[in-house]
Amino acid sequence: MRTPPGRPARLRLVAVMSLAVSIAASVAGCGDAGDSTDSASASVPTSPGASAAVSVPALTPPPTSSVAGTAPSTSASTAASGGASGDVPACAAAGLTAAVDDLQGAAGHIYGRLVLTNTGSAPCVVAGFPGVSVVDEAGRQIGAAADRNGPSGAPVTLAPGGRAGATLAITQPGLLPGCESTDETTRGTRLRVYPPDDRASLLAAVPGGVQTCRDPAVHQLTVSALEPV
Repeated sequence: MRTPPGRPARLRLVAVMSLAVSIAASVAGCGDAGDSTDSASASVPTSPGASAAVSVPALTPPPTSSVAGTAPSTSASTAASGGASGDVPACAAAGLTAAVDDLQGAAGHIYGRLVLTNTGSAPCVVAGFPGVSVVDEAGRQIGAAADRNGPSGAPVTLAPGGRAGATLAITQPGLLPGCESTDETTRGTRLRVYPPDDRASLLAAVPGGVQTCRDPAVHQLTVSALEPV
């Protein structure tokens, strides 16, 4: 049986066209897959999970805001602490009394304790040396004021009724040049006492009085710093 003329050519044409259609279909399928992938990728930012992740850094406060918020609290705490502690005021003569206790003689000297008592209603502080001199009945100073003896000591806080004392030493007149004869001395009956850093004074009686050199160049008295009694 013979094949009609021209049939093989038609068969080859049909085969070629079928192959072309298959290739076109494959390419279209790939294109659809790519579009699907792109579409899925594009939808990620709009998903709820992605949106929450992006917003987290925005909710974190900047470091400078935190420091600025805590700084006023620190300052206020420091100021309150300073205000609560406060400084106890210095004792003034108007809120004190002065007295001389325990006068005793030993080896050409008389020793005693000068005591300051807080008569006020609030605490106060004494620090250092009191000013001391002997006076007569009229309140006039006799001789030189007391010299300071020993270290300056620490401040002493006196509650109401609290006391601080200083050691007083008085050299017997006959042992000092310029104060050997009786006409060079006179009897003092009181001490004028200046609390530390105060221009006002107190008077303290000296039991039995004390023979005192008249010459202000003769230093007969010494006094120590105040300390708790």
